[in-house]
Amino acid sequence: MPKRRKHHRRTARSNNLLQEDLVYVGDHESPTTVTRFCFNKEVCEEETQSADKLECDLSGEKVTWLQIKGLSDTATIEKICTHFEIPYLTIQDILNTQHIAKIEYVTNVIFVVSDLFSYSEKNELQDEHLCVVLGKNFVLTFQESSTAYFTAVENAIHNKQGRIVQKGADYLFNILISVVVDKYLEILEYQQNMLLDMEDTLMEFKSLPSEANASIHNYRRDYFALKKSLFPLKEQFKQLLLWDDSLIEPDNHMYFHDTHDHLQQASMIIEGNRETIASILELYLANNDLRMNHIMKQLTIVASIFIPLSFLVGVWGMNFEIMPELHLRYGYLFAWIIMIIIGVGCYIYFKKKKWY
Repeated sequence: MPKRRKHHRRTARSNNLLQEDLVYVGDHESPTTVTRFCFNKEVCEEETQSADKLECDLSGEKVTWLQIKGLSDTATIEKICTHFEIPYLTIQDILNTQHIAKIEYVTNVIFVVSDLFSYSEKNELQDEHLCVVLGKNFVLTFQESSTAYFTAVENAIHNKQGRIVQKGADYLFNILISVVVDKYLEILEYQQNMLLDMEDTLMEFKSLPSEANASIHNYRRDYFALKKSLFPLKEQFKQLLLWDDSLIEPDNHMYFHDTHDHLQQASMIIEGNRETIASILELYLANNDLRMNHIMKQLTIVASIFIPLSFLVGVWGMNFEIMPELHLRYGYLFAWIIMIIIGVGCYIYFKKKKWY
């Protein structure tokens, strides 16, 4: 299960150009496994392979998809990337979970860095590093954990559903990216509904939920995490179709455009969530002010009721010898009756004026 990464944690960054050894920068300790899917219209092969004995048909008759789960074994990652002639700096990006999302073209492959997001049962946003590589007739996916994010894609390949077994590796590449984008949409729409519910609660201007402050802080932190992954991906994805690259077939451009439309939609939702978070923060502060005003109002009413009573007690507490009330047989009872009448009268008056 992916872990929630503490975005406020201060981590030391090292210079890639000064490193000679590959280092996995991440929290997951999942063992590295390699699963090979090799398919076309007629056949679909799936098997677990080792990095020492990679068998990949890159002739063009089949599409090869290597699904690598777990990045802790850097030696295995290096062997796989070396087999497909992926540059050393790109391998470092694969192992660096702190890398910002990006899309770039390097040595005859298209390389994508992104993050996978999901909400836990405790309503905490979890993120996981993901890299996708598109080459001639092959696709590589690198993810931190063994979580099955692409089960729907695997089932479609096994069942020979849709165009995925009819098209090339570029179509599979777009499908994988679209799964990530759809997950963004799912997360953002869920967050949008939660934010609107919280906004409705705060609009009632009643008692504040005890967890409101923590929830607002968590949503702001989640917004920045999603924005860091979504915006670079949106800006750079459209450039894929502008590159003069043989890796993407002209017939498949329309599917890439569809994925870009989903990215645009996700971008609009996240901007809407940003405005909602700002509105909720203002409502929260307004609720705090109203609650404080209400408390001060209650204290003022109580003080106002006791002011005339304090006056009477002060008058009767003076030490003059000639005070007729001091010698009354029922003076004490008379004083209590007067003070009760004044106190109740003030309360009724304030209630009638709707000050209380």
